Amino acid sequence: MACTVGSANNVLALLKGVVSFLIDSSNFDTGKNWTLLTPASVDAITSSTGVILKGVGDGDDEIYVGMKMSAATTGKTTESVNILLNGYAGYDSGLGWAEQPGAISLDKLPVIPLVDATHMTYWISANSSRFIIMVELSTQYEGAYLGLFTPIAIENQYPYPLLIGGSYYADGAWTDSSTDHGMFTHPGTGINSSVAIRRPDGAWRYCKRETLGDLNMWPTNISPEDTLTVLDDVLTLENVIMYPFLMYENNPVGMIGQLDGVYWIGNREDLATKDSVVYEGSSYKIFNNVSERDKDSYFAVLWS
Repeated sequence: MACTVGSANNVLALLKGVVSFLIDSSNFDTGKNWTLLTPASVDAITSSTGVILKGVGDGDDEIYVGMKMSAATTGKTTESVNILLNGYAGYDSGLGWAEQPGAISLDKLPVIPLVDATHMTYWISANSSRFIIMVELSTQYEGAYLGLFTPIAIENQYPYPLLIGGSYYADGAWTDSSTDHGMFTHPGTGINSSVAIRRPDGAWRYCKRETLGDLNMWPTNISPEDTLTVLDDVLTLENVIMYPFLMYENNPVGMIGQLDGVYWIGNREDLATKDSVVYEGSSYKIFNNVSERDKDSYFAVLWS
């Protein structure tokens, strides 16, 4: 697991910092770092340049994801800048950022909604199959999950379980306070979503925080604030219970898979964002859903 904490004073610097960390071979096991396919170098990244990265997964995989800066247009302030997120089934150097093979075909892309020209702290938790970005923006948190999730399927039944999740969708701004402004762990319930999943048939589908939607994110779609999350009456930072984020479909009916290295953790009045908990010998960093501080708004990201 490759993890780091960094800071940036604008969105472009944040994007460059994330890419620099992911492609640095010293942060990963041999041959497991991400590869920058476009542009040619981190220095060549600009506010209008689309970034495309390739991950290798277990070594034989080809995982293609993209990031690109874009101004927000809804509920915006003049400083609102989003990082658009995308996923692909391949890479063609002759095609643009949005036209790559298998690019997300849904109405609006997931984004990390940010504000430019301000100080931001960010966290990255990465392996060779996916990376998670969390950004502290004023008193709220924005974030993204790009890469493979863990499918519930027999071998080769789900060959490319790709998930691209942000904390809002394209055109929305960090100042928006609607329920659709939700982390990839807590996607909204509107027409669009902050989470897009590539199904086994290659089609993209939004994942939402609904009970009977086409594709749902559990347990945050059932308001699980009263769920038991400690092993005994005396809470410590080592005896918490964490639940996997599961995705399931109602059309057709079936389990899809779970997020990798991200768990729901409830009833957290006794823990704070950026605290660490230990679960089965591994350390996790605690974050909350954007600006929400309710009992079911917290989740844990694998840190070591």
